[in-house]
Amino acid sequence: MSKQKIEELIPNLIRQISQGKGVSVAEVAKKHKVSADGVKKRLREVRDEFYKNAFGYDGSTRKWVVKSGQLGFLQRELLEPEEAVVLTAISRTKDRLGKGLITTHEKIVNNYTKRAKSYIFKQHKAEEITEDMEQIFALLQHAINNKNVVELEYNDKIREVYPYRVVYIEYYWYLICAENNKIKSFRISLIKELDILIDTYEYDFSTVDERLQLAMNAYVDYQEPYKHISVFVWEKIVNHVDIAAYFNAWKKLDETTTINGKQFQKFEVVTTNPNFDDITPTILKYMPNIVVDEPQELIEKIAEIVNQYQSIYKTT
Repeated sequence: MSKQKIEELIPNLIRQISQGKGVSVAEVAKKHKVSADGVKKRLREVRDEFYKNAFGYDGSTRKWVVKSGQLGFLQRELLEPEEAVVLTAISRTKDRLGKGLITTHEKIVNNYTKRAKSYIFKQHKAEEITEDMEQIFALLQHAINNKNVVELEYNDKIREVYPYRVVYIEYYWYLICAENNKIKSFRISLIKELDILIDTYEYDFSTVDERLQLAMNAYVDYQEPYKHISVFVWEKIVNHVDIAAYFNAWKKLDETTTINGKQFQKFEVVTTNPNFDDITPTILKYMPNIVVDEPQELIEKIAEIVNQYQSIYKTT
């Protein structure tokens, strides 16, 4: 297995910081056998170029950490960290092509960034972060970094959980944690009386990140087997599905078809919820411009919901 270059490490480091995890350059350098100074230099370059107000170096912990009020900053960015790293590298090497091309070089970088940020469509207002939530964020950040067990009140029940990540899914903040050997998600704004315990934990969260990449809403399931779904998307919204982060787990296939005189493109979707609760709201929202191809049980579920809705308006 070939050794990773420093630039390849930076995107995941930025993701960790966005999630509230402190990043030790020394630990990263030791783990990947690269220069600590090199990691620090490249991380600072990308930070200065794209995330200047989002994170910085904390001398007390000797780690790069998210700034106050900036937890989950990547959720508010349209550029992926990989794109930010590449664009920073391009900017860094602009002099190599000669002074006569510097202006063109900068124009290309700026145009790419501007084009990416032009795809903004905000339909709903994100959950407002209150002072109580900020305090919980801070406590969770400490607990996650140090792998402390936390005690909290949620749904009128006192619980002891192993905190893993704070994530932003479909306008709301959630704590991903383990309780009684099962992965769960708790909405941050509904958590009460959170305390950090002196006990620490070890737990295998290795499958969580992959499932979060597939998440379309809070109905992501962390235990059940994956389900594979195929859908047809109307050609007029294919570009939207391609670029919107919400459809990150949708893979475009080569197959096309015609339905009621309109051209559709086939997509494969991997879902985690055994009852299709994660994808059903999306199908209903975009129908008839998204049509389920298979499995049959999802087709029948959508049909049942539509029939129930229609029956409300039927006259007796």
